[in-house]
Amino acid sequence: MSTVTPRGRLLLVEPQFVLRRTVSTMAREMGLADVQEATSPALAEKLLLERRYDALLIAIDEEGEALELLRRLRAGEASHPTDMPVAATAMACDVELALRLKQLDVRRLLLKPFKVRGMLEAISALGAPEPLAQH
Repeated sequence: MSTVTPRGRLLLVEPQFVLRRTVSTMAREMGLADVQEATSPALAEKLLLERRYDALLIAIDEEGEALELLRRLRAGEASHPTDMPVAATAMACDVELALRLKQLDVRRLLLKPFKVRGMLEAISALGAPEPLAQH
């Protein structure tokens, strides 16, 4: 199977290995994005310092680390634009989380369980932007 040249660079933060690997592989093959994988918000923060990404798809964790990373991104405390496109996944969503995600300008939320196709659609909905200049 030939791979399509992806249009933008996406950071996927997902702790579940099989889901993370499946989504990243399929997104690359479909040309949706050049996907870099991270298992946690802590690792994602390190990757954000090392490389430029065009979008972020992050799993919201119970510990609040993902929300804190998004807060720092939106506050300009990360080395990326404060308006970087973001989508998220979560086990559940109450009113408090929904309001928080809206404040953090999360463009799309997928509730688990979902199909891999849902994550691919979320990646596509982030706009599959053209890559930023290399840094």
